[in-house]
Amino acid sequence: METKKLQIGDQDNAILIIQATQSDPQKALAELVENSIDARARRITILRRKRRDEIEIEITDDGEGVRAGPDGSSDMERVATSICKSFKRELEEHLRGGIQGEFAIGLLGFAAIGRHLEMRSRTETSTSTSLLRLSAESNEYEVETCRKHLPRAGTVVRIWPVHKNIASRLTAEKLRRYLGEELRERIIEGQVRITVEDRVGRRRQLEVKPHKYQGTRISTVTKAATSEGNITFRLFVAERDSMGRVAIYRRGTKVLDDVTEISELDHEPWTNPILEGMIDSRFISVPPGTRRGIVPDASLGELVAAIRTVEGLVGEAVREAEQQREKRLGTEIVKRLRDAFSDLMKELPEEYSWFNGRRGGGVPGRPASEGGPGKRRQVLLALGPLDHVTVTPKVSQIAPSERKTFLAKSWTPDRKMIPVDVDYQWVVDPPEAADLEANGAECVLSAGPEEGEVRLSVRASLREKSVQAVVVVLILRETRKARQQAFPTPIPVHRPGERWRSRWNAATDSLEYNTGHEDYLAAKKGPKKAYLRYLGLLFAKHLVLHNFKESGEEPVLERMIEVVARLESKI
Repeated sequence: METKKLQIGDQDNAILIIQATQSDPQKALAELVENSIDARARRITILRRKRRDEIEIEITDDGEGVRAGPDGSSDMERVATSICKSFKRELEEHLRGGIQGEFAIGLLGFAAIGRHLEMRSRTETSTSTSLLRLSAESNEYEVETCRKHLPRAGTVVRIWPVHKNIASRLTAEKLRRYLGEELRERIIEGQVRITVEDRVGRRRQLEVKPHKYQGTRISTVTKAATSEGNITFRLFVAERDSMGRVAIYRRGTKVLDDVTEISELDHEPWTNPILEGMIDSRFISVPPGTRRGIVPDASLGELVAAIRTVEGLVGEAVREAEQQREKRLGTEIVKRLRDAFSDLMKELPEEYSWFNGRRGGGVPGRPASEGGPGKRRQVLLALGPLDHVTVTPKVSQIAPSERKTFLAKSWTPDRKMIPVDVDYQWVVDPPEAADLEANGAECVLSAGPEEGEVRLSVRASLREKSVQAVVVVLILRETRKARQQAFPTPIPVHRPGERWRSRWNAATDSLEYNTGHEDYLAAKKGPKKAYLRYLGLLFAKHLVLHNFKESGEEPVLERMIEVVARLESKI
């Protein structure tokens, strides 16, 4: 069977079809800016102005101009007659540098912005300026020597009138943000300054800055090898609430907004919202028409394989960052919850008692005979076995530079105290916030000069068993101490396979919340207020159970509404 080549049946129509594929006005404008970067421009100005009540856009650069023809001037004829035949693609790799174009169709994207294009260009070796005119939905062009010469080498592209239905997508602010993300690496590598000047309405001038990633960079992952060369990584873990994404770039230009759009990579750690950044490959192929996405060829397979080799290191960095983030966020959340519940207790009826027994109530999780105020229960002694350890006081507030003594007690499963043979190890976190003097079951904490919050932990060991207890110490100045209430310590416990959201630990007088529950994960991914509200509801639940657990189902629900209704306005 004879093998034959496909041919274009209608060349004119094919050009119009290619033009129609350039449908994204922001991307089309970015392509024109990239042409300027390819021409070694150092300054690019995007001017947005109005003429005869119609908006037009002009892009000016100080680059080398359109490639020179035989006479040394910009060869506009070659530009107009070499569609789908790019000289850039023909360059050797070492000569291409960061040059992007390889299809010679980017100029046709002007039709997504406006109806007409006029391009003037001057080379460094010529004193004349060449002019090219194009119109949307037409395959005709005009080339001539421009009477108004450019004062120096460079290119000016004017598009007018801008389509009214897309004008709102090309405002100065939106262009600055889009180009800063789309051309991030190209701006950095080319050391080019891009300015957007807006003369429509309120005049202003904005500089395009490369998009800055939030958080801490993952220094352990920078490159991965493929058969065609290395791919590079710039990955960051955010320190605050984030909805980050890892984008895919090709030679410094973004081609995919989110790596999880590749089905083989739609999993952790890439789906974690605190991870953001970019992966750049010089060797992947992109669809010529849209310049978005990745062609599913062998290069994509190599990209996926290379990314998978670093998933372990990335996942480890994300988990470590999450732990640190949880600790920092927990400190802030506890302070806000403490203040909210302090105000809440002033508004609730007198029958409510606080977790520490104020107003006559007992300690949650213990019979009234054990925890009621004014009652002292008898302590029985035993030699073991070790079950848990407690620290007194459970929650404490001291002034900066003040000293306070804490006492640890070890207990058997039937709540008998173990007085001897127990080894105690004390730790304060963060260590720079306070000094620690430990002496067996007793330790003295000396607060530092700054206000803040520290966690004091003790590990008790008896024979082969070790248990731990953690207490919160608030370092506050005397003027603030007087109005604060002791607040139960929230302790994160990761139990993804269990349905409970929170539970009260009677041994340590602390609230444990399940960081593996789907409701917690949803709250954590949302804004900080949603996270705060979720933990506030857990505390509200236990405050009600502490006071009214024996009242019956309906009274407990009524009391829950009573607490939550007041709490909502304070968080």
